[in-house]
Parts: sequence; C-alpha cells; structure tokens
Amino acid sequence: MNIGMNIFYKIPVKKQVELFHRYGVKRTFWSSEKPEFEEDMRLFRENGIICETLHAPYRGINAFWEEDEEAAQAMMVRLKDCIDKCARHQIPVAILHLSEGRPMPAITERGVARFEELFAYAKKKDVRIAIENQKYLENLSYFMDRYKEQGFCWDCGHQYCCMQGIEVMDLFGDRLIALHIHDNRCGDDTDDHLIPFDGNIPFEQVARKIAESGYEGTLMLEIGKYSTIDGVVAYADTEDEEYVRRAAEGARRIADMVEDFKREICARKA
Repeated sequence: MNIGMNIFYKIPVKKQVELFHRYGVKRTFWSSEKPEFEEDMRLFRENGIICETLHAPYRGINAFWEEDEEAAQAMMVRLKDCIDKCARHQIPVAILHLSEGRPMPAITERGVARFEELFAYAKKKDVRIAIENQKYLENLSYFMDRYKEQGFCWDCGHQYCCMQGIEVMDLFGDRLIALHIHDNRCGDDTDDHLIPFDGNIPFEQVARKIAESGYEGTLMLEIGKYSTIDGVVAYADTEDEEYVRRAAEGARRIADMVEDFKREICARKA
C-alpha cells in the first residue's frame, strides 16, 4: 500500500519535496487556491511526486446554501477553478466539503441545485468528486444517497473528534476513493491534525475499516507541522526532517496494519 502526505504550510515546497524523496513519500495532495499552485505542480512533476487529489475551497462554502446569489456564484467560480485545475494537471479527484462550521446550514433546494451544477461540471471535465465527512451525517447522507457517482473521502480525524458513535465507513466505505489520515485527542472538535500515534485515535480500528472497505489506494496523511493544541504549537521543537521521518513512519505503520487485516479477511474467505 502506497503512503502519501499533504504539503505542510509555512515550509518551502521544494524542501518538502526533497524530504519526501528521502523518506519514500511519492504521493501528495494540495489545495487548489495556493498562490504558487502552478509552480508547485511543476516541482511535483519534475521530482516524480504524484498529486492524487486537490482539496476544493471550503472557506465560504455555506454561501451555496444561502440566498445571496452573488456570494454563491463567487463560490461556484472558485470550485469550478479547482475542477479545471484537476483536469489540466490530470488529477483525478477533487475533495469537497458540504458546509463549514456549526450549525449545519439547512438543506435547501437552491443549495442542492448549486451542488448539482458543480457535479455536472466535474463529470464533463472527467473529474471525480469525493465528499468528505465533517461534523454532520445529515448533509453527507443526503448527497451520498442521491448522487451515486460521487465518491467518499474518509477523514478519520473528523470521525473521532466530531462524529463519534457514527460509523461512516460502514455506510459509505464501499464508495471510498480518498483518505485523510491524522490523529487528535478525540474530544469534541479537537481537530488537531497530529502525526498518527501522537494522539488518541485507535488506529487498529481505522486500519480495519480501510481493509474491510476494499480500498486499494494511498494511505494519505493530512497533518500539520504547525498544528496547535490549546494555543501551543504541537511540533515547535521538531526539525522539519524529523517531522517528515516520523510522519512517514506512522503512515507505513498504518499501511502495514491495513495489509495485515486484508490478509486476515482473505484467509477467512478461503
């Protein structure tokens, strides 16, 4: 199973690419709205780093559900730009949030129509959308149940700090096309984005769910070197190289667990 990790903010991308090579990380994902996006894509290509997904913009996504048509269309332009970049750079999947913050916006006909327009645009561009679990099941289920062409991105961090008691992988694991793996304290909204095994998430459970889904893609981390816990930088004293080394080690540990569970599942079926 391949491992990957996101590009970290505030560390030069060129340095990260070098460290990825050093520790066997060949896959990544990135945000569609980074200022030096095209230069970053060039660096990835020249260094053999595969950008597997783009994260679509999500700040302001609640405008899709609201009456302000100007704000909604401005958001639509940003989201379609993400799809265009996926198509231009042969990135097959865009990761989509359905809402932002609390409370969840009401599901409205106007909002659904806007998402339908985005889905149709992505299909035309031959880009798949992976809807990510966040804080709520209601809006996720609404779209996953009605729009079967859309895939699922499982964010295990969100699962354990925002959706405890709701097994979204049991509901949508058969549609899994992307992962966001990170650790946290498993408290309400403690979305810490820590290196795996630095928090409280039970990664044996995570690995088992991935194995049971039949997912054959990348074990992709979504972590942050400058993550803060209660206002304190979590990795303030960790050198960049040590951070990448530890992150790669954590990703491989989980990937190995997934493969072990797959073998166990195959043995039971034999």
